[in-house]
Amino acid sequence: MKNFSPPNFASQLRNCVTASCLVVASGLALTSAAQSSEPKIDKDVGYTLSGTYLAARIATIDKNTAAAVGYYRQAMKFDPDNEFLKQNAFLTLVSNGDFEESVVLGKQIEALESSPPLVSVILGVEFIRTKAWKSAIKQLSKPTRGDLERLLTGLLKAWSLQGDGDTKEALTVIDALEGPSWFKIFSEYHGGLIAGLGGDKKDAIARLTKTVANRAGGTTAVHTYMRSVEALARQQLRMGNIDGARATLELGLKIQPSGPALKQLKQSIDVGGTTPPLVASAQQGSSEVFYNLGTVLNSEGGKQFALIYLQLANVLNPKSDVGMLALADLYDSQSLPERANELFANIAKTSPYRRIAQLEMALNLDELKKLDEARAEMDQLVKSDPEDLVASLSYGQMLVRHEKYSEAVKVYEKAIANISNPQRFHWNLFYRHGIASERSKNWPAAEKSFKKALELYPNQPNVLNYLGYSWVDMNINLDDGLNMIRKAVELRPQDGYIIDSLGWAYYRLGRYEESVGELERAVLKKAEDPTINDHLGDAYWRVGRRLEATFQWSHALDLKPVDAEIIKIKAKLKDGLPEVEKTRMANPPEKTEGTDKDQPEKKT
Repeated sequence: MKNFSPPNFASQLRNCVTASCLVVASGLALTSAAQSSEPKIDKDVGYTLSGTYLAARIATIDKNTAAAVGYYRQAMKFDPDNEFLKQNAFLTLVSNGDFEESVVLGKQIEALESSPPLVSVILGVEFIRTKAWKSAIKQLSKPTRGDLERLLTGLLKAWSLQGDGDTKEALTVIDALEGPSWFKIFSEYHGGLIAGLGGDKKDAIARLTKTVANRAGGTTAVHTYMRSVEALARQQLRMGNIDGARATLELGLKIQPSGPALKQLKQSIDVGGTTPPLVASAQQGSSEVFYNLGTVLNSEGGKQFALIYLQLANVLNPKSDVGMLALADLYDSQSLPERANELFANIAKTSPYRRIAQLEMALNLDELKKLDEARAEMDQLVKSDPEDLVASLSYGQMLVRHEKYSEAVKVYEKAIANISNPQRFHWNLFYRHGIASERSKNWPAAEKSFKKALELYPNQPNVLNYLGYSWVDMNINLDDGLNMIRKAVELRPQDGYIIDSLGWAYYRLGRYEESVGELERAVLKKAEDPTINDHLGDAYWRVGRRLEATFQWSHALDLKPVDAEIIKIKAKLKDGLPEVEKTRMANPPEKTEGTDKDQPEKKT
């Protein structure tokens, strides 16, 4: 598309707030909402204005927004008229999900000269939530700053007009929205939703068809684009155009083959029955605005602002599965698994996103060291749909991470048994089965699976690396093994783990000078990896560079390897390495496997 450039939404949003608010927003961290309970305040913190304010800032930086809210409440008791303090507290309350309290504070801030635009938006949301449509329209008609704020308030005003029963004026507001080219996908989409809700099905189809045709806008606002595909298919079904709906869904599934909502809607066509619209009220439409913009902000790196938008989406439509999923994923990305799981658990069992939520919950439970609960969730997922490859892979990798290799083998074998005609994308399943089998000391089964993975995906670097190194390590098929590792390095010349495999293969074969060269390259690529640094220390020792060897071993210790390796490295620092004849081919080290470190995969 000529002259089309994706917007930098994060920078656009910065035009919507004052400088003082930006100071707060830059430090906002994502954490669980203190919905009903008062957070505990550290009593060691001095009860002074400066003490409580600094404690609030530190709590925010430490991703403990709930505690930050408590400190701000305390600070405002010392100085209830402090404008800067109120703005800090206001943004923290919104981010923490304390919406009703933020409204109370927002009304106080609105009277101040430097009231940030977000305050006006929050008060508008409260009017929408309570269906005070005329008040919402008035609130959202105030002057705006910047493109994103103009788009946001324009869409919310249109939905407020729709809530007030004036579809015609709502669409007039939508059509009058002018701005950068990226406006179009949002204005056309919401225009289609408003027209459909107002009863003009033909206009809804026309507007949504334009949205779906806007593939350039869809590359920037992926979630909005896929929602527009679903909205168009639903509208077509409501008009009895089954063939058109099928074609629309096929288009969407080509872009996102695993799209749960589109797959479920496609299956429902054969069942028949009524198809509800994607958005059934003005509140839900307003929630959709925040969801659409929030997901784009998140993808553009504006996580602090994305959190605010997704919180507001949840306020206006607390039962929205896509809204809960987006907010939970945002918490997940910030390593806040408990808060994420609260939202995942609330996604309805009938939702097309339920399996995704269950999988994410299981992975988070494992992260929280609740392995039994995580396994129970995974068992249920795999049992309910044995053909769900992602669930089986994730479960197996979880077990491997806990060194339960034999159990992982069983999970993978059940998944393999359900495949009648293996395709290229199944290579990873056989690769994972090979790893678990090898670590279960069943090399024949492992070798068979690695070869099958390469049959499905010739020259796959991870498989070449693992199989090639295994052969070298066992002193068999040496030429083929080395050639495989060299090929893997050729395919991934920036992968420090695979380069380490080549260097360590040379070491195992007694080719120490060549080993040093490759391991030095590997350390340059992965300087933070203790195993690679340890390997380089061993190679230096063998070529007589003993001072450098002790440095590398000491550095490897500083990088905090696993306990078993710490013992070995300390022994080498004390006594060096024994003679080659006594050690070569003994006690093989754990293999590195390229960039994939056997962590469970997320499904979303």
